[in-house]
Amino acid sequence: MSSIRTRRPRESLAPSAPVPDSRALDTGVTALTLTLLVVSLGGVMGQGWFHGAILLTTIVAFGGLYLVGVYAMRAWSTPLVIVWILALTGVWVVAMMESPVAIYWVFTLFFVCMRAFAGWVGILCVGVMLLIAVAVQVPDGLSFGGVMGPAVSALVVVLIAYAFQVIARVSSERAQLIDELVSTRDKLAETERAAGVVQERQRLAHEIHDTVAQGLSSIQMLLHAAERDLLATGLSDEQLASPLRRIEVARRSASDNLAETRAMIAALTPAPLSENTLVEALERIAQSCSQTGDVEIEVDVAGTAVQMPMRSEAGLLRIAQGAMGNVVKHAEATRCRVTLTYEPDEVRLDVVDNGKGFDVEATPARPSGLGHIGLDAMKTRAQELGGDLVVESSPGGPTAVSVSVPLASTPSTHPNRPTGAESGNLNQKIEEVP
Repeated sequence: MSSIRTRRPRESLAPSAPVPDSRALDTGVTALTLTLLVVSLGGVMGQGWFHGAILLTTIVAFGGLYLVGVYAMRAWSTPLVIVWILALTGVWVVAMMESPVAIYWVFTLFFVCMRAFAGWVGILCVGVMLLIAVAVQVPDGLSFGGVMGPAVSALVVVLIAYAFQVIARVSSERAQLIDELVSTRDKLAETERAAGVVQERQRLAHEIHDTVAQGLSSIQMLLHAAERDLLATGLSDEQLASPLRRIEVARRSASDNLAETRAMIAALTPAPLSENTLVEALERIAQSCSQTGDVEIEVDVAGTAVQMPMRSEAGLLRIAQGAMGNVVKHAEATRCRVTLTYEPDEVRLDVVDNGKGFDVEATPARPSGLGHIGLDAMKTRAQELGGDLVVESSPGGPTAVSVSVPLASTPSTHPNRPTGAESGNLNQKIEEVP
């Protein structure tokens, strides 16, 4: 018994670049900061030239430091960001000493803290700024409004920053999901196109085999019969020389063309079967389907493998490919088991998954399209091989697809004939898939 287990690797969804929502928040806070600084310019006029110059210097310094750091901090290290925030805080404290209006700059510092640090570190930074805003008012006496104003502002800023972080995270995950969907759609389109090409090549191979190859074989047989009949006429060697030579040329030409036709049929044979056995081809397709969808596909073989006609092997391969494709696209399964059982008089293929199932009776027959084999087309293909296809499923339960194809000849010995547990009915197969 041989098996293969493959699983598609999960990819990280972590964003790799700043999201648009953070830039929008920076722009809004910048507009608020510039507005507060312009309002603070009114305090310069009401003071002497010395204190007015100090206040004007702090306004310019605060605005300059903020504009330099708010857009450059993404590329800065954490120590440099901390130094930048401490510089802003120092300028702000000096400004509050000169004008009470400067206390409103704390709005900007609240946003800077939440922008620079994530989680509880940002909230702790906001708390420190709130304590500084309250402590500066102690010499002149605290008031209810002087404490509640900055406190409520801090709470609002924390909630706004949190909302923007949630929006940014959702937007990033949505962008990643869209990229994955586009990539999956492209892969499915390419797979369906390739499957359509393979299906058409297989059809052409069958047509050539059933018409041209068979016709050339018949011509060779007729030429052999004509040669025997001609020799039996009793004509002299001189009389037989010319017609026998022509028959030989015709027979050689038919033989050469038959060889070329068989080479064409081999070239049109499905790629997995051209260089591999049926079991190896099934394992290759299982691995390909596992990489397309997040499902583990296992291929098991029971009994002694025998050589089947190319048409039968290609038909079983296409039915298995269609069944595994349906598991990946529609079943939402995590595991699938493909079992190929060789019995004395037939070969049985079972494809069982642990997906969501469906109502077999309510499912309309879907014709085979490009790269897709509907249940009706799969049954038709099985009937063309002289076999039968059975589908068992129910909504919310597993699905089992079984096809049996008779063997052209019965092998003389079967040392590894499957036991009842291996060749039981579909209900036993379903129970084996968790």
